[in-house]
Amino acid sequence: MKKVFVFGSAQCSDCVVLKDFLEAHEVRFTFIDVLDSLGKLKMFLKHRDSLPMFDAVKAKGSVGIPFLVVNDGEWMTLEGPSEAMLARLKN
Repeated sequence: MKKVFVFGSAQCSDCVVLKDFLEAHEVRFTFIDVLDSLGKLKMFLKHRDSLPMFDAVKAKGSVGIPFLVVNDGEWMTLEGPSEAMLARLKN
């Protein structure tokens, strides 16, 4: 089974949409609310500050959530929910 983590915030509407999508399609995941603690924020920032996929996000002044990580970095995405994402998570 894949380990799926979603970094986000309960205050972020895009994060809520992704959570609802995953739950509706019975994808098991762990939601890490980056605003819950300094430790969780640091965990997210470790990814955000080191991955080139965040360059455009940072250039726009955005945060970069929701951020989905599968199997400890085997696959990561900033994209919103889609059938392609679902297929990749279910395989």
